[in-house]
Amino acid sequence: MKKNLRVFILILSLLFSLAALSGCAHKKKTAYQTYIQNLLDVNYKGSFDKYIKESNGNQTDAVRMHGDCIAYLADQLISHYSLDNAKSVSINSTYQDLAEEIYSYSKYEISEAYKLGSDYYVDVKIYPIDILNQAYDDVFAYIDSFNKSVSAGSYNNYTKEDYEEVFANGIADILKSKSSNIQYADPVTVSVKMIDDGEYYYIDTNDLAKLDAAMIALENEVLPTTEAVDEE
Repeated sequence: MKKNLRVFILILSLLFSLAALSGCAHKKKTAYQTYIQNLLDVNYKGSFDKYIKESNGNQTDAVRMHGDCIAYLADQLISHYSLDNAKSVSINSTYQDLAEEIYSYSKYEISEAYKLGSDYYVDVKIYPIDILNQAYDDVFAYIDSFNKSVSAGSYNNYTKEDYEEVFANGIADILKSKSSNIQYADPVTVSVKMIDDGEYYYIDTNDLAKLDAAMIALENEVLPTTEAVDEE
């Protein structure tokens, strides 16, 4: 079975947030800034200490938030490259390790909070990770090479599961090689509205989705929408 690429849109809209205790009004500019910095650090970089100390968080919640964020990116990458047939404990682990590596290079700058009308906002300048475009040409070259090996009978004695796993690991190897020299797309600024009820403050889910969607750049080119083709 030759491999063709049916690529899905990479949708990263799962960023986790917990409320923080509201403080004195004159500290809001830096408190909101610190909260968002710590929130992003937990989700993307697995950095928990400041979140626990400065945002009254706890380690159990922080570990869960980061783990869920990593698992979601791993699933999205698997779907993006049409690797769902290769899903296994081993492949899931490989792509979670890859997601961890990719997100460790997350790059963002958070402004102090500012007031517009009665609401406070924080500007988050994100440098989208451009790994999908970095890997684009190599992925296509890999698919061509893989298909030639299929035609030559190199995988005739493989089980379907082993065949799919080999292909998925090849894609992961390409992404892994690119992650050692991460490049970034042009920065994107997302203005985040703080919701504060006087006791707790947090970020609206729509703004969380915007932050997450900006973290990884989508491919500049549209990949072909084709199914895998069975060959006799």
